[in-house]
Amino acid sequence: MPACPKITPEQQLDPSIVPPLDPTLISNISGVEWKFLRDMISEDDEVITKKLLEIQAEGYAKWPYPCIRAFHFVSFMMYQNAVYPEVVEAGKKGDTLLLDLGCCMGTDLRKLAQDGHPESSLLGCYLRPEYIQLGYKLYDDRNSCAIQFFSDNVLDLPFPPSSPDATLQINQVTKLAELAGRLTHIYTGALFHLFDESTQEAMALRVASLIKRESGSIIFGRHQGLATAGYIQDHMDRSRYGHSPSSWTALWQSVFAQLTSEEWAKEHVKVEASLSGTLNVVTGRESRMLYWSIRVV
Repeated sequence: MPACPKITPEQQLDPSIVPPLDPTLISNISGVEWKFLRDMISEDDEVITKKLLEIQAEGYAKWPYPCIRAFHFVSFMMYQNAVYPEVVEAGKKGDTLLLDLGCCMGTDLRKLAQDGHPESSLLGCYLRPEYIQLGYKLYDDRNSCAIQFFSDNVLDLPFPPSSPDATLQINQVTKLAELAGRLTHIYTGALFHLFDESTQEAMALRVASLIKRESGSIIFGRHQGLATAGYIQDHMDRSRYGHSPSSWTALWQSVFAQLTSEEWAKEHVKVEASLSGTLNVVTGRESRMLYWSIRVV
């Protein structure tokens, strides 16, 4: 097994540079997202708006993440990935197990379930348990939602991981280590770009250790990227690395080569990655988003 790259934990933000909440950013919620919120919360937009603002304020007071300020906790990030329809169909056919790593309040998973993926084969993991609880509060489904949510830090995952208890039921999972080699699908949205280059490699090695090395397994996601790999000019003074499509592809080929062999990775790992240019609603600057998927073939 490879040696673990150096890990730099999440940086604490300087309170003096944390921008205040801006309620006008609620206008960035799309029409399809509003429809989902009406289905899940209320047909009354005023009721939804009041609840969103309350949840946002509570979440931002705990951890002032830019995604909370921009109402991304109700955005369909997973839905925008090109492989999403394939993931939905795989879930409908059964024999799948999907983890949303960095699930925030669980909107993407609830949308996936609404689109037909069985809740009983969905898991959501987030570093901050407070946000999982806010998800239950937002959607008022603590007693009805069968998605297994739990809190853990992927960077704390032992590496290399030990073999988990394969008989453990999904609704009993409380740690990522219990999923090593068991998952058919992993999604990570707006997660990798929070860290430096070495930490991203350490994270990728751990994520790859969770997926089944069987044809049909997929890791997919989105995060900020660059046309030429390098460090991102961050408006909150964080040290964040931005991969390009080519460097992202090279990273995952290297990760699977380290976990298996160069020959296996070359033959069985297919990486697709592309950049899209969008306006960042937090900073007002153009932000390139890297959409990607890693398939085991």
